[in-house]
Amino acid sequence: MINNLRLYNEYVNLNLMENKKFSLPWVPGLRKPKFVFYKIRFSIPRSIPVTYIYLIIYLSILYIYSGGVYDLVEKPFARGADSQGNPVLVWPDQDRQFLIEGIVAGIIMFMGAAGLFLISQATTDPHNPGRASAFQTMGAMLLILAFILLQSMYNIKTG
Repeated sequence: MINNLRLYNEYVNLNLMENKKFSLPWVPGLRKPKFVFYKIRFSIPRSIPVTYIYLIIYLSILYIYSGGVYDLVEKPFARGADSQGNPVLVWPDQDRQFLIEGIVAGIIMFMGAAGLFLISQATTDPHNPGRASAFQTMGAMLLILAFILLQSMYNIKTG
């Protein structure tokens, strides 16, 4: 009981100190400036918001899917052209890739993952069947489109 009362008094005194002005000692004979120093108060967040954690996870997965480690090790070309000077998106060899090729492949993989997410979200709301069927249809379309695009990139790469 006595400890709780002492802790309460310390808490009240700290709260009262936050609102008080603090003055610095001054040399007599000099004019004191007309500004006041207040106690600077800031707080460190106790936990990281879940949205930021998900964002960091998704960006790191996109980095890995896009071949970020390969880009650090191999120093790929940013863009390429064939012998006639026409731009080429996909390097025709399996051992190398253009920088843009990895980024496009990572974005397409994320498009497929978004399709899987929409299909999973279609099962979460049983009271709105119209929305669920729209999510399911859109998710299936994204998934099929991502598969077709990745398969066509792979076919170009294997020649």
